[in-house]
Amino acid sequence: MLKCFPFKADQTKNNNKYKMLENVKMKYFLITLLILSLGLNFFVFTYNRGAVADDLRFDEQEATVRAINSVMPAVVSITVYDWDYFEALDAPTGQKEMLKYKKQKIKGTGFLISSDGYIVTNRHVVSVVDEKSGEFRVILNSGKQYYAQLIAKDAFNDIAILKIFDKDLPCVKLGNSDKLPIGTSVIAIGNALGIYQNSVTKGIVSGLGRSLSASDQFGNSEILDNVIQTDAKINVGNSGGPLINLSGEVVGINTAIEQQGSSIGFAIPINDARNVIRSIIETGAIVRPMLGVRYVALTPEIALDNELPINYGAWVHSTDESPSVVADSPAKKGEIQDGDIIFEVNAIEIKNNNTLLSVIQKYKPGDKIGLKIQRGNKVIIKVVELGRM
Repeated sequence: MLKCFPFKADQTKNNNKYKMLENVKMKYFLITLLILSLGLNFFVFTYNRGAVADDLRFDEQEATVRAINSVMPAVVSITVYDWDYFEALDAPTGQKEMLKYKKQKIKGTGFLISSDGYIVTNRHVVSVVDEKSGEFRVILNSGKQYYAQLIAKDAFNDIAILKIFDKDLPCVKLGNSDKLPIGTSVIAIGNALGIYQNSVTKGIVSGLGRSLSASDQFGNSEILDNVIQTDAKINVGNSGGPLINLSGEVVGINTAIEQQGSSIGFAIPINDARNVIRSIIETGAIVRPMLGVRYVALTPEIALDNELPINYGAWVHSTDESPSVVADSPAKKGEIQDGDIIFEVNAIEIKNNNTLLSVIQKYKPGDKIGLKIQRGNKVIIKVVELGRM
């Protein structure tokens, strides 16, 4: 008789072995699946991180191109012609005489701020021997050419206003240079070397509130106060062109380069030009508020060297024989004295990029301002009514 039990026992043993084998396979499968899942997640994470970086680069590139395209139509090239003289010899008589002729003197850049033709540029771009006989020729990005009229030059800053006579012209949008942090991406546009019209360079804001002495090609020099430093290359011929942000807003007026350094350029903050632009459009002339002091912007080093009681503010002090307080000025009437340190104007501290000049220019002639002054060991307050420059 056949016995079934051994057969059943063997079958049970085989079933157990099969189940054990299936369990091992399942464990290996789950482990493999886990490894693959982790690898896939890592790949997705790495891919996404790379994709985000690529998207950011693409977004900035798009913003850069968009900003340039929005501003470029309003950027103009400026060529200045002035009289030049040469000595000629009259062969029959042997007598010498001076003859004059129109000669190209300067090439620079400007930008339209209104649809009816007002143009902002640098004062040194439009400097000519005779403003009545000098010629200012303007070329738009479209190629259209105009003769321009010199409306005004700013006595305090390197700013001038020209005008061409047309309508429906492209114009720029002005930004807010008071809210311009270091590291902001900026773009300089200009007539590079007077040859390459509307060339573009890009960089960042490298510094704020810089003060420097600058000179033009004719040897004329001036002090530039509260200017923006940028590593966006500003070439010769870029003077007067716009410095813009990635929103296509003008935040500065390109004005100077550091000859001894590499990629060190400077621009006048557009907020320092707002009152000039506003007064030109409203009155046809540049109207500036005046306090009437000559001063030195204090640094800790200057304060230490001169044993001054505080290390910031505007030290009323003349570096030459000129009086530090201008005669018959608001400062004179307000009894400000040589040696005073003005360290607050209407509770605004005079330090860093808040220079005395830049703060005063926020007001209008006739405005009354409160000055907090360090005089020796005392702090005094004076209220002064600003005059008109």
